[in-house]
Amino acid sequence: MREFCSDCWSVCSRVFCAVILVGVSACSSPNILNDISEYQQRLSRVLDTDLSSQTRPVNTANHAVYPERDTLLQPPSGIDINLTRFHQLQQCELGNLVAEHNTALGKIQHFSQRLRYEQQFLAALTDCIELAESRATQRSSYAELAATMTRWQTIKEAEYTLHWSNMLVLSDETKAAFSRARPALLYEENIDIAGQVSLFKHLSRFADHHYQPKQSIEADLQAISATRLPATMWQAQQQVATHLPPLTAALKAQLANIDCTHSTPAEATILRNVFYLFFIEKIQPAGARLNDFAYQFAPVIHAWQASPALPDSFKRYLRLQQQGFTAYQQAMQQHVLLWQTFLGRCGLSPVASAGT
Repeated sequence: MREFCSDCWSVCSRVFCAVILVGVSACSSPNILNDISEYQQRLSRVLDTDLSSQTRPVNTANHAVYPERDTLLQPPSGIDINLTRFHQLQQCELGNLVAEHNTALGKIQHFSQRLRYEQQFLAALTDCIELAESRATQRSSYAELAATMTRWQTIKEAEYTLHWSNMLVLSDETKAAFSRARPALLYEENIDIAGQVSLFKHLSRFADHHYQPKQSIEADLQAISATRLPATMWQAQQQVATHLPPLTAALKAQLANIDCTHSTPAEATILRNVFYLFFIEKIQPAGARLNDFAYQFAPVIHAWQASPALPDSFKRYLRLQQQGFTAYQQAMQQHVLLWQTFLGRCGLSPVASAGT
């Protein structure tokens, strides 16, 4: 067994370094991968071995990449309205909507704007059918128009959820939320996980064309894009699942060699302090937020998985994220169990020593 006090790295200096470097790490941008890396470095110093040379990230072949546009887009077939029908529609709101959509701006609507247009179209269509049917006894053309619009209604109602799907998976705002992480977000004190999840639940309600929201869908999308909570949480859980298990494996062999009852009780205490200062105080609180998000977001994912309107590629992406959460949980549990075993053998609590 190594004699710690035989070189310049005395027990006291190691305790001092473990504490000082906590302050140094606080100066860098918060990032769970950086925290794991620094945690590994501190353990390497105490154990006087390079743990990084003994660890390789686990296989990331199943790492989820957001699907390509052509696997997500579901273009509705739409309906054709001839000029004669269009002239007849001027007597109800539907005519104005058709004219609006046929403008240059109408043809390049964002997915959210198109969804709102389809809602308005269906509502106006119902009113126009009622108007045409009320006048059918006066002129046969109104009966024909009512029958035509009823066919349109069937088509539009069947295709409405495709517009909803395109909005959910292809809007710039949601794509950012699902695929572009903000690592520092995980450490923000005022992060509103419940509030963000409620925004996605609100988007889900638009799958019903009868839904009349109090808040515009664009406001929800902007708030979702600004935070990008799902991507942030999914990236962090993937990083933990990838980088923590090899550290656990390397550390297991090192801790097994420590005789904490005889020659190196001080080393066991220092290791316990590093575990507390880096894992318990930094990595584990971030993990608690990952858990909180996963449990609150699970009902949303389950509803999307059950929706026949959403594309299979998006559902596969969600399944990979769920699998990633399971892998993350296992990685955390195995690491904690390792330390519980070691600290129990050494008769130490997981709390750092006073003054450290």
